[in-house]
Amino acid sequence: MVQDARNSNLPAVFLGIIAVFVLGVILVQLKTVLLPFVVSILLSIIFKPAILGLRERRVPMSIALLGVLILFSLVLFLVGWLLYASTASFVDELPKYEAKMSVMVDDLELALTGWAERFGLMIGEVQWSDAIELTNVTAAITSGVGSFISFLTTTFLIILFMLFILASSGSLANKVRHAFPEQYADWMASVLKTVDSHVRQYLVTKTLISLGTGFLTWLILFLLGVDFALVFGFIAFVLNYIPNIGSSVAVLFPFILTLLQFETLAVPLGVLIGLGGIQMTMGNVLEPRFMGYSLNLSPLLILVSLIFWGWLWGVWGMVLAVPLMATVKIVFENLEAMKPIGKLMNGPDRKRPQQEVVR
Repeated sequence: MVQDARNSNLPAVFLGIIAVFVLGVILVQLKTVLLPFVVSILLSIIFKPAILGLRERRVPMSIALLGVLILFSLVLFLVGWLLYASTASFVDELPKYEAKMSVMVDDLELALTGWAERFGLMIGEVQWSDAIELTNVTAAITSGVGSFISFLTTTFLIILFMLFILASSGSLANKVRHAFPEQYADWMASVLKTVDSHVRQYLVTKTLISLGTGFLTWLILFLLGVDFALVFGFIAFVLNYIPNIGSSVAVLFPFILTLLQFETLAVPLGVLIGLGGIQMTMGNVLEPRFMGYSLNLSPLLILVSLIFWGWLWGVWGMVLAVPLMATVKIVFENLEAMKPIGKLMNGPDRKRPQQEVVR
């Protein structure tokens, strides 16, 4: 009997593996369209309460959408201006850092050669200073201007999708109730409401925490006299959306720069301690307190989802990994056949009671 049960489950397992493979291929091939669409859905979740609030005050939908468009365009303009000014400044200062890095690499090469000769090891003639050419970074930044058109196209698609999604805010539940029988319509409406509220709570809280992290990063670097403090503050803001990995990278980048900028280790150590303390406080103290464990995802699942979505869609995939997996988890918890998998996706038990999923 056990053998028969295993044999009967084999086709389902193989079909599941094939379905996952096909889904991965589709996600990779349609990245140009699907990535802006997913980003626009998450942005519309954030702006939806504002649109519904304006509609309750009898503000025309066109005026409400125009306000969202102006706000979103203003944020994009400020970010674009910041990146442009910072990139120009970085290119101007690059020769100074290139000379310092060449000296550091030469010193390291001499030290390694001395240790190798002491232990009788042979090291080939490798010019490490030639391998590490910061001018290649300049060329990459300059050539990156060519991808500006692609960035504009993606931004246009995001704005277009977001406006159309927001234009139908509040009417999706009614459409579901008219399209499906009552028992299915109520279930689908409750799932959509749960996904909407939990993902919005995550996005809003994460954005506020990221803003605080970026501001404090800029403040510490500015007070210590580190170059490009504003750039590193913006990088810390963006990387804070990537759990675990992003915080480490946000500390590592300015630390490496300070090693090149300053002659002593006092400022680099101050940067390492200060930024590390900010990341630990924000990530381990403030974020769990304000997040309220609404998503309750397993740490292992978060790591796997970061690897999976990062492989599919790059950095943007890593940013979107947690909201996407949280959505999948909520749907599984509301499907009778998938409830065991939804429970397996839970994180460790907390002393605080978990928020109940709307049934």
